[in-house]
Amino acid sequence: RSKQMNNIIDLTFIQLLNEVRENKLSAHSLSLLDKLYDPGFKAPEDDVYITLTTHNYKADNINAKELAKIPEKSFYIRARIQGEYPERMYPTEENLELKIGSKVMFLKNDKEFVRRYYNGSIGIVEEITDEYIAVKLPEIGESILVEPEVWENILYETDADTKQIKETLQGTFTQFPLRLAWAITIHKSQGLTFEKAIIDVGSAFTAGQVYVALSRCRTLEGIVLKSKINEN
Repeated sequence: RSKQMNNIIDLTFIQLLNEVRENKLSAHSLSLLDKLYDPGFKAPEDDVYITLTTHNYKADNINAKELAKIPEKSFYIRARIQGEYPERMYPTEENLELKIGSKVMFLKNDKEFVRRYYNGSIGIVEEITDEYIAVKLPEIGESILVEPEVWENILYETDADTKQIKETLQGTFTQFPLRLAWAITIHKSQGLTFEKAIIDVGSAFTAGQVYVALSRCRTLEGIVLKSKINEN
């Protein structure tokens, strides 16, 4: 596509997102969303589609069902937790179950100067060892060797004498920065960006939740709607 055509599509998408955010969806934008509705859509096995849904149990069920379809043995990778690190803050599973062929999402940005992946990139597991997990990114056709990462639980306090912010390391969570990525809740997708997404917002609580789901995608054409979005 031409750059000019890309800009037109981007502006259309931005306008649509603004209308959803303000809960003032026009007839034109509603018709655009209707064209994305495809309840029977099945993503190709090696593609980067992820399902965004409203509830944890829905995302968990999709991930468990898809993982069970893979005729490979499971690897269980336990996180190393030191000090105080509340369960509600866990960035991924404490006991991460993966198989060769699992669809996974990166939970951190690439540290290399040339960024090969970012927080939200999706790939396929090719190899699992104690030291690394090889993940192929279909969009760049490259396999990345992923090593464990450390998340820190830091307590921020104001020093009574200096009035400066003081940081105290409370604990750490060490695990591979990956999670299963056939599905994720809209809540957990906040701050992430996806190339392609299957969005199921039939049970959305508010227009704001619909906005968050739609705005996770880079383009309008990367969206498939599993459930219709109505004017209400």
